[in-house]
Amino acid sequence: ILATNPLVSMPDVRMVEEGLRKAKFVVVQDVSNRAETLKYADVVLPAATWAEKEGTMTNAERRISYLRKIVDAPGEALPDAEIITRFANKMGYDGFGFKTYSDIYAEHCALTEGTNTDISGLSYTILKEKQSVQWPYPKGENGDGTKRLFTNHIFHTASKKAIIHSFDDANQSEPLTEDLPLILTTGRIRDQWHTMSKTGKVNKLNQHIDQSFLEIHPDDAIARNIKDGNLVAITNKRGNVRVKVKYSNDIKQGVVFLPMHWGKVLNSDLNRANNLTNNLVDPKSKEPDFKFSAVQVVLYIKPKQKIVIIGAGAGAYGFIKSYRALNIDDEIVVFSKENSPFYNRVMLPDYISGTQEWEQLVKMKTAEEYTYNITLQRGVSIDNIDKQAKIVTDSKGITHNYDILILATGSRPTMLKDTPKMQGIFSMRTRTDADNFKAHVVAKKGKVVIVGGGLLGIELAAILREIDVEVVLIQRSSKLMDRQLDSLGSQLLDEELRDAGIEIYYNDEIERYLGTNLVEGIRLKSGVVINCQAIVMAIGTTPNIELARVSGIDCKRGVVVNEYLETSEKSIYAIGEIAEFKGALYGITAAAEQQAEIVARHLSGDISQYYKGSLLMNILKMHGTTLCSLGMAEAPNDGSYEEVIFIDKAKRYYKKCIIHNDKLVGAILIGDKSEFLEFKELIEKKIELSDKRLSLLRSGSKAEPVIGKLVCSCGNVGEGNIINKIKDGYIEIKQLCEASGAGLGCGSCRTEVQAILGKAILPPPAPKGVLESIRIASQSINLISEKI
Repeated sequence: ILATNPLVSMPDVRMVEEGLRKAKFVVVQDVSNRAETLKYADVVLPAATWAEKEGTMTNAERRISYLRKIVDAPGEALPDAEIITRFANKMGYDGFGFKTYSDIYAEHCALTEGTNTDISGLSYTILKEKQSVQWPYPKGENGDGTKRLFTNHIFHTASKKAIIHSFDDANQSEPLTEDLPLILTTGRIRDQWHTMSKTGKVNKLNQHIDQSFLEIHPDDAIARNIKDGNLVAITNKRGNVRVKVKYSNDIKQGVVFLPMHWGKVLNSDLNRANNLTNNLVDPKSKEPDFKFSAVQVVLYIKPKQKIVIIGAGAGAYGFIKSYRALNIDDEIVVFSKENSPFYNRVMLPDYISGTQEWEQLVKMKTAEEYTYNITLQRGVSIDNIDKQAKIVTDSKGITHNYDILILATGSRPTMLKDTPKMQGIFSMRTRTDADNFKAHVVAKKGKVVIVGGGLLGIELAAILREIDVEVVLIQRSSKLMDRQLDSLGSQLLDEELRDAGIEIYYNDEIERYLGTNLVEGIRLKSGVVINCQAIVMAIGTTPNIELARVSGIDCKRGVVVNEYLETSEKSIYAIGEIAEFKGALYGITAAAEQQAEIVARHLSGDISQYYKGSLLMNILKMHGTTLCSLGMAEAPNDGSYEEVIFIDKAKRYYKKCIIHNDKLVGAILIGDKSEFLEFKELIEKKIELSDKRLSLLRSGSKAEPVIGKLVCSCGNVGEGNIINKIKDGYIEIKQLCEASGAGLGCGSCRTEVQAILGKAILPPPAPKGVLESIRIASQSINLISEKI
C-alpha cells in the first residue's frame, strides 16, 4: 500500500478493514505516521515527502513543474523511487540500475513517445531551465509545450472527431427506498485535504472545522425532529456514522453531506464517512460512487442511565451543567461530603476578608438543583464501591445502584510531617476551614504565618494585609510560585509583596512549634523565632484516591484515565484533581471543567472530542497587582526553544513568551495581561505562529481576538473582525484583506470574505413611504407611455 490511506479513503471501508485484518502480510509505504492503515502493517517503509526529494509535479492545466529537494528526509525515510529500485535490485530484476532520478524520468519520457501524452522531448535539464512546461512536449519541441489541446480539431478518437455522449437520466447508483430515503454525498472541506494525514497536523487549519458533521436541509431535519447541533445517526446496510448536524439552505432537500476526511477517532469509526459509501464503480471513469449512497438520518437517542457522582466541586458542577444541556432524562445523584456543596474554593481568601459574602461563592443555588433535576445528598460520603454489582454504599450504610459512576472526590490539603494538633494551625480548603480561621484570627493581635509561597499562600497573605493582619510568608525554596514563574518574575512579585508589608523567608522551614495547646509561634531551621497567633499550611494538595484504590481501580499518583476520562473500569470515570492523564495531574478549576465537558459529551454519544491534557495557567488575584502565567515558565536548555522578552524592571512590567517549533508553549505577564486570552488560545490549540510572533508582545496594545465564526485560518480572522473593518470604510476586497489580515495566506477564504463584503454593503431597504411613491410614479410613467 503505497502513498494512500485506504482505511479512510476507500468506499465500504468496514469491508476493506476486514480484508486488511485477514491479510497474511501487509507492507505500507507512507510519509505519515498518522495513517490508520499502519495499524495493519507488518512492514512500514518510511517515505520522503515532496520537499525531501527531487521530482516533478503535474497539475490540472497539464503543467509539469520541476521540484527541487529542499531538506533532507528524517530518519530512515527515502524517496519512493529509491525504495522501489532498491527492492527491485535486491530481487534480481534487470533495468533498475538508475544512477540518478533524472535517468528514471528520461525513461518515463521515452515511453510516452507517439502517445496522446507524448513528453519524449522533455528532460530534467529542460525543466530546470524553463521551470515548467505543458504537455504534450514531443521531440523537437523548443518552446513551453502545448498551451491548448485540439486547436487543430483533431481528437483522440478513431474518427479523429469529437464524440459527445448522451446518457440516461435514470439513477445508475443504488436506489432510494422508504427505509433509506436520503442521498448521502461526500467531499472535502475548505482547509483539509483527503485523509488529513498531513493537513490534519497543522493546527491552524484545524481551527476552521475541528470535527465531522452532517449538513442537512432544515426541512429534512425538522421532519425528523432534529434540531441544529443535535447528534444524529446516519445508517444504511453497510454501516453507520454518528455526528452532529449542521443546518444549511445551501444543500437541496433529500440530500445530506458528510465530509470525507475523518477516519477513526481513537478506536471508534463513528465519524468515518466511508462506512456508508458503496463500492459501485462507474463503467467509464472507473471511479467509486462516493457521491450517491442511500441512507437514513435519525436523532440519536442513548439508553437511559442512572449517573452517580461522588463529590460536589468544580468538576461535578461542570459535568451537571454540560450534561443537562445535552440530556434531561438521565437520573443524576450527587454525594457531597460537605454540607455546603458547589462553591468556588479559590475565592475563600475573599470570603475571609469579607470582600465577598458566602452566597457569592456558591455556584449552584438551591433552586438550581430542581432546574438541573438532580438529587443532592448533603453531608453524605461514599465508603465503598462494588464494581461488579455497580453499587455504592454511603456513609449512612445505604446502598445505591448506578449505571455510570463519576469520581470527583477532589483533594485535601497537604500538611507538614509531624504537624501537632494545636489550636491555631489551619489548612485552607473548605468553608469550615475558612470559618474556623475567621473566628480565630483578630486584626492587630499578632502575626499569621503562612507556610508556602504558591498561589493560595500569596493570595491569602495579600488579602490578610488588606484587613490589617500582619503576615509572614515561609517559602522552602528560593523563589515564589516556583512552578509558575521564572527567577525574574518571582523577584518582581517579591517586591510587590514586601511593598504590601509582608515578611518573606526563603530557603527555610519550620523546625519547632511554640506553645502548648494553642500555637504561640514558630522557630525556623535558620534559628529565627516568629511569634504568631495562627499558622496556615498552604503547601499544596493530595488527591483523594483512596476510595478508588481500595476498589481495585488503577491508580498511580492519581486515578489513571484515558482520553474520555474513563478509568480502568469502563463504567467509572474520574475528573478533576484526582484524574491522572498520561502521567500528569491538573489541579486547576479550568481543567476540571474541561474534563467534565468531555465526559458529558462522551456519555451523550459524541466521540468527536476527547481529552488531550489541559493548559496549566495561573492568575494571581491580588489588588493592585497584575500577574499571570501560562504553560511553561522557563525554557529548557535546548537550542530549539526561544524566548521573546519585554521588560521595564523599574515599573515591574515584564512579559515573556517561550516558543518551540513555531508554537507558543509558555508565557509570563506581569503589569499587564491584555494578551492573556490570545496566548491561552495559541498555547491550548497549539496554533502555529508564523508571522504572528513578530507582534506577540505589543507593550500594552491589545491584540484583536477572533470575533464570530472563523473565516481565515491563516490569519486567525473571524467574520466579526471583517465586518468591523468594512464599517471602518474598507469596501474594496484587496484593502479589506490587507486591513483584516484575511485572505493573505493561502487565499482559499477570499470568496467567503467577498461574500461577507457583498452582504455588508447591500443598500438598506427603502422606507415604506418611499417605495409607495416609487410605485405610484412608475404607474404614472406607464400610463403616459401607453397614451403616447
